[in-house]
Amino acid sequence: MRAFPIFVQAEGRSIIVFGGGADAAAKLRLVAKTEAQVLVVAKTLVAGEIDLGDAEWVQADPLTFAFPDNTAFAYAATGDEELDAQIAAYARANHVLICAADQPDVSDFITPAIVDRDPVVIAIGTEGTAPVLARMIKAQIEAALPQALGGLAKLANSFRDRVADTIAPGGERRAFWRSFFKGALQDRLDVETARQRAETLLSGEAGEGAREGFISFVGSGPGGPDLMTLKARKVLDEADVVLYDALVAPEILELARREALMVNVGKRCGKHSLKQQDICDLITQHASDGHHVVRLKGGDPAIFGRLAEELDAVSNAGLAFEVVPGVTAAAAASASAAAPLTERGHAQELRVITAHGADGDADVDWASLARSDSAVAVYMGKRAAADVQRQLILNGRAPSTPVVLVENAGRGDEKIHHTSLSALGATAKHTSKGAPLMMLIGVVSRRANAHAIQTQDQSTISDRKAA
Repeated sequence: MRAFPIFVQAEGRSIIVFGGGADAAAKLRLVAKTEAQVLVVAKTLVAGEIDLGDAEWVQADPLTFAFPDNTAFAYAATGDEELDAQIAAYARANHVLICAADQPDVSDFITPAIVDRDPVVIAIGTEGTAPVLARMIKAQIEAALPQALGGLAKLANSFRDRVADTIAPGGERRAFWRSFFKGALQDRLDVETARQRAETLLSGEAGEGAREGFISFVGSGPGGPDLMTLKARKVLDEADVVLYDALVAPEILELARREALMVNVGKRCGKHSLKQQDICDLITQHASDGHHVVRLKGGDPAIFGRLAEELDAVSNAGLAFEVVPGVTAAAAASASAAAPLTERGHAQELRVITAHGADGDADVDWASLARSDSAVAVYMGKRAAADVQRQLILNGRAPSTPVVLVENAGRGDEKIHHTSLSALGATAKHTSKGAPLMMLIGVVSRRANAHAIQTQDQSTISDRKAA
């Protein structure tokens, strides 16, 4: 190793940042997380580029600045490479470790990419050879480590004396800590729940190998894995049992562990494989057996996903759970069509409905949906498209209202159709058989406008040629 990795004690010491602009601001944001006294040394501060926060501004010439005796290290980040090199030489003459921005040849140390789960801190370095690679590795580690990791480490420290007084050193004590951390991380416990788990382990009330079940209600997004959240992917990878809906894409199911039990509990229109109560029973049964259950739903679980009934079931059973949101189909369709769901002066509100019962059986306030300033996102609407069209027009919505239909929103085989309310039923009828269809009524698609402008421009060119 050309550079040896160390962690420098910062508490009770000073860290110096030379510079008053954007380069210094980047270093300041980094060291502001420490418990050191931070001094920013610059003749002037560039307005709008640097936020001192709790740092102290020392208005001085950096080449005559008097370093405090307890200086831990310093950054030269003035934006002027020649001046930074001079500051580095000046700091070294004063026996202070210095890093000059983007100048490893005149620096005593290199700042690594940092994953911060204080007090757990991970530093990634490439000895300055490939900082972009270091940041990519950092992103992967960030995705793998729970945000609560630092809190768990602090909690473990608070229990350390009790563990030492209660459990004999050696294998038994190591087994306790393995059980504590493995359980807390595997079940993604918050700090308070982890504290209760530690109390149970210390009291000896937990049986050998006992493990509480846990349920994650996870939104898989509208299509492929690229629209899943990082947390959704992580939770799916940890699941013992996955109960998934019919609309969850096969490539998403591939992200589950090979050892996980995969159960299709999906419903499709007119093809209900399981009753809702049966699904609730499966969730509580597997979790009661001590398994981590992922209830995997397409889109977002809280939007037409029967989440409320399943939450009531696990709550009544006294089981711990979490909800991991997902990108809903309306958001994916809006993004693909460049059709904002709300727009100043056009769509002042967004109404989200399911088209089941559009023939009049459902309790739908069609008069309010027919308002010209209301955008309407219609889920599961293909079979009822003609009824939706009829109800909105009968209640006063203009037949010329723009409509965007998106098949398989967010997937590789996505198709976008631009039409109007008067042609909604006919357009929906000719969309792909079996493809989930999202209707966006009363939104303006910039892709449709761009196509119209392009067509108009081409016609103009043709007309000129003809002339």
